[in-house]
Amino acid sequence: MKTIDQILKIKAVVLYILKAFPEGVDYIHLFKVMYFAQQNQLKEYGLPIVYDTFVARKHGPVPTLTYKVLRGVEGKTDISSPELKDFADSLDIQFSKDGHQVVHASKNAKCDMDELSVADVKMLDKWIDKCKNVDSFDLSDKSHEDKAWKRAKRQADKTGEDTKITMYDMAEAAGASKAMLTVIRERQSVQNLIFSKQLRLLLIRKRRDSALFSKVFNGM
Repeated sequence: MKTIDQILKIKAVVLYILKAFPEGVDYIHLFKVMYFAQQNQLKEYGLPIVYDTFVARKHGPVPTLTYKVLRGVEGKTDISSPELKDFADSLDIQFSKDGHQVVHASKNAKCDMDELSVADVKMLDKWIDKCKNVDSFDLSDKSHEDKAWKRAKRQADKTGEDTKITMYDMAEAAGASKAMLTVIRERQSVQNLIFSKQLRLLLIRKRRDSALFSKVFNGM
């Protein structure tokens, strides 16, 4: 469950990356720039660039919300919320000669630079430059060297389900200091607590609304 602000930030990051690829970008390059930039931002500052959830897949880490939106653009999954639909409308997908998806920004789509900090832009630029001219499958292989991906992929292979790559594991794999890892762990604990409270309130609200509807319906 992502907030509107989190979705807008993810959208801005994707559109910023797309500006560096005027001919379009394949999923592997897009996802790996997002992952490595995120990982190194965590290492340096203890904070993520985006609150997208990365999972371990065959070709490396995949940001789940971004992937869901792209699948929606392809027409392979339903996108119901207005925020995700707006995100999807900012993207266009074409297919290369070898059948791979190539992502472009839609004609009138613009990256909202107010969503990105100076540190965000600097880190994204660094990893765009590092990844831009690397072959897609070489980039995928590079992500397979990442200890955080390896740990999550082993778990995914055991359970047969997507396994989240935690921010702590990402930072640790990148060589973050013990002090920074402590900060990340504490922040994750607080965020998990906030999420649990939000989920509990949502469930209570749904039960209340359902009970109210039932009462009104039965009284008709």
